[in-house]
Amino acid sequence: MSYKYAIKERLWKLPMSEYKKVRKQLPKLLGKTVRTFDRYCNIKTDEFADIPVQDLDIIASYLNCKADDLKNFSVAEFSIRYNINRY
Repeated sequence: MSYKYAIKERLWKLPMSEYKKVRKQLPKLLGKTVRTFDRYCNIKTDEFADIPVQDLDIIASYLNCKADDLKNFSVAEFSIRYNINRY
């Protein structure tokens, strides 16, 4: 089973000293507990849970990437048709 977000993968690529620093600082920057941040890192692709957009933006900014780069899923496309003559 895969993770919904690639946060762990990004963290694992860091040197150990940087990894430890980021693991301490990111929850503080987000205003979240370490446990909540761990939950963010471990959300599975089939789970309903999501990371709030503003938190995902902060994490992405801190890891020098875009929020979309952290997503291991794609949003299904849909179209909405408006019938102008209906009104």
